[in-house]
Amino acid sequence: MKAINLQNDKNKTVGFKEDYKMKSNMRTRTTLWSALTGAVLMTAGQQALAGPVNKTLEFTCPFPLIGDQVISANIQADYPDEIVIADNPVLGPIAINVITTVPDKARQGLAFVDATTITGTASSINTFRTLVGNIDNTTLLTLERTEIPMDESGPFDVPASGTADAVTFDSSHEGSVSLTVDDLVLNMKNYKANGQLAPAPVGEFTADCTLIEGQDTTLTAFTVVGDGPVIVDDPAEIDVPTSAIDFGSLQLGQSASRTLTVTNQGDLPLGISNVSVTGDSAFTETNNCNSVAGGQSCAITLTYTAAEEGTQSATLVIESTDEDESVINIPLSGTGQVELTAEISVNPASLDFGTVTIGESSTKTVTVSNTGGAALTVNQVTLAGDAFTKASDTCGTVNPGASCSIGITYAPVEAASSTGSLVILSDDIDTPTVNVTFAGTGKEKDTGGFILDVNLAVNGSSIIAANGGTIPLSGDILTRLNLSTGDFTGDMHLNPTSGSFEVISGWSRYRATAQIEFESVGETVGSLVDGKLVATSQAYIKLPKVTKTLFGLIDWPIGGGDDCRTSEPVTFTVESPDDQPFDAILGGVVTGSYTLPPLENCGLLTSILNLKMEGPGNTINLEMAPVLD
Repeated sequence: MKAINLQNDKNKTVGFKEDYKMKSNMRTRTTLWSALTGAVLMTAGQQALAGPVNKTLEFTCPFPLIGDQVISANIQADYPDEIVIADNPVLGPIAINVITTVPDKARQGLAFVDATTITGTASSINTFRTLVGNIDNTTLLTLERTEIPMDESGPFDVPASGTADAVTFDSSHEGSVSLTVDDLVLNMKNYKANGQLAPAPVGEFTADCTLIEGQDTTLTAFTVVGDGPVIVDDPAEIDVPTSAIDFGSLQLGQSASRTLTVTNQGDLPLGISNVSVTGDSAFTETNNCNSVAGGQSCAITLTYTAAEEGTQSATLVIESTDEDESVINIPLSGTGQVELTAEISVNPASLDFGTVTIGESSTKTVTVSNTGGAALTVNQVTLAGDAFTKASDTCGTVNPGASCSIGITYAPVEAASSTGSLVILSDDIDTPTVNVTFAGTGKEKDTGGFILDVNLAVNGSSIIAANGGTIPLSGDILTRLNLSTGDFTGDMHLNPTSGSFEVISGWSRYRATAQIEFESVGETVGSLVDGKLVATSQAYIKLPKVTKTLFGLIDWPIGGGDDCRTSEPVTFTVESPDDQPFDAILGGVVTGSYTLPPLENCGLLTSILNLKMEGPGNTINLEMAPVLD
């Protein structure tokens, strides 16, 4: 209950519940570099001033070319604690000073079309909210002519100022009044260094922003005082968690309980007329809720008893005297199951190590999982078989839903086939013993072989996933092929090429052309066995020059340079398709995919270039054919 002593002896009781919401059709308007900050109140009467209001709000603002950006704005103002109508019913006018922080990405978007100066106006849509209706307090702000910093990166500030109109209050507005920031609309004009308007769409535009949901947009609240005492009681308002309650899985016959707290957030008493459970009888409730005084709470205890196997469900129904939310429904669920037991699952059921050279080894892993509801105990793990050893064993007690692993190593000592097995003993009632079989073949180490030098011509293309562009590729690779083992090494050389892509998504006329060079790192290594070619190469991708085409007329340098390249070498792994065998004499086709690391040292717009270059999923398709002397 809130009581205010006024001038006369009249007693007047007004009950209300403050429950106003944002306009249901909220205009998605606020601006690119908007965010109302800083306000200095200039009162026309002698209202007592309160302490400064300091409020930070965030907006999502659409920028031409670069899309939505989040703007954070700090609002500062001085307002009265109360307005006494008999003394002076007029509030204002109010001088508004604005400091808006423009993000670095917006600065880059302006620089992209050579804009150097920001001007324009902003309309701040503010509303006084009273018990009898809203009062518009829209204010026109003028942006101070601001130079855009070109020599340094990072955000910068844009000042603005204006005056909000005075507002007159009368006896109908007695009680609580609040002032909210609702919308902001910005009309921008941006100029180039020579004084000309910057090119569309950045030169002149209207930007609408949206207040990010979940924020308290109230700048201040004060009381309008008439000529009698006003006693304000908030109506009863119920507050209770309404999310679904899942009691989880219980063994048949077991019970579990949850407690819900019901709170009255109003001043007047809250009547609880009914608390009941509808649905499966496995759910019951008890409560001490009847009449809940303002600011007080009561408790509802819910109990689930697993009486049958499977999932049961019900609904808790709470009926009260809350005018806005008289009935609340909360879903309930629980699952009954028979006695919980451990259940073992082993994968794979067998291991094939293939062919391994004598003196070398191969290690594979067996995974033991517990798919039951009780802890699984692995009592013993036994290994049998020559040339097989246990490399690791993390199995002991395995919780429900968890797993452990056993590593097996095959190290042949002779050129022959080997077999073995792993026996796993556990407390799984149904499957206490699990066997995993092994197989492998040892081979003699190759001591040499006939080496064939093959020069392959390389032609094809690569598709960059980030921008959808295609880059033509050509070059050659000189390989040294061991005809006995199928292994080869080589020196890869790819010729300089170029690619074109949109700089701004959806604006086909804003395109960039990148000159591309490749700097090989190390040798190309691979194998050619039974018509299957697999090869791996590494190279830095360099961009010595990147230009933009604006309106199909002008090419401007926007990045690149002698040191512009990927931050680390790109790894290309290609292989021939299974249905297209690769021939050492006739050549063939290879395909693969690769990840493009971020670019560095490419100038002011490095981050924008990375948006169109960096990332996984890039594909490569090459045709390799021997060059015969």
